[in-house]
Amino acid sequence: MKLMSRFAQCLLLPVLLSVSIGTSFLAHGQTMPGKAEVRAVAGTATYSIGGAPGQPLKVGLVLNTGTTIKTGPESTVDLFLGNSAGVIRIAEKSTLSLDKLALTDTGADTAVEVQLNLPDGQMFFNVNKLSQASRYEIKVPNGVAGIRGTKGSARSDSSWVLLDGTLIFVYAPATGTPTPYVLKAPPAVYFTPATGLRPAPEDLTRGVRQQLERMNGPAFHPIGPPPGVPTKEPFLSPGTPPGNQ
Repeated sequence: MKLMSRFAQCLLLPVLLSVSIGTSFLAHGQTMPGKAEVRAVAGTATYSIGGAPGQPLKVGLVLNTGTTIKTGPESTVDLFLGNSAGVIRIAEKSTLSLDKLALTDTGADTAVEVQLNLPDGQMFFNVNKLSQASRYEIKVPNGVAGIRGTKGSARSDSSWVLLDGTLIFVYAPATGTPTPYVLKAPPAVYFTPATGLRPAPEDLTRGVRQQLERMNGPAFHPIGPPPGVPTKEPFLSPGTPPGNQ
């Protein structure tokens, strides 16, 4: 009985997101597969398709729907999803699946459909302004988020940092009914299931902003300072709870 209830909750998530964020992906028109181009790899990372053994991930590879990426310690991967869908960074010791990447010509513009699954770890996203017909979702073990033109980070423990834009997160705990939360920024906001929605701490905001800047810069670095390089202040990973530096 509990299993059926949980299944029903999961089915409700896309419906709630569509109603809350005001988007519905258009099925008509010419649809083509989307792709993710590997723009940068720092450290070690692998990719696999359909449960096959992992292979080393290299800059320049083009990944399609159904690909799963895993990063090692002190490693990051940057993916370019297209001019509209923007770029994402997969943080160290994380797993991300490209559940769906698609483009549809609606006649008026090009709509994108992106469905990402983050079962473990952390990711950063910089998404350009999407058309009303587009749909961009990030799934975590206990919920799913629908985002528009948005900058921020997501963790598999259902914690979110939003620096800019709008994000609707539907939290689906193991017991209970799904609950939608609306995140809007600026100013930067922070959500966790334990604390709810609140202003993002300055150190947390700074950590996410640094990762987004590195995604767009000429050099790409792993999470944290390079080994042996002193810093003026301790590095706070964007996933570190405030006060636990």
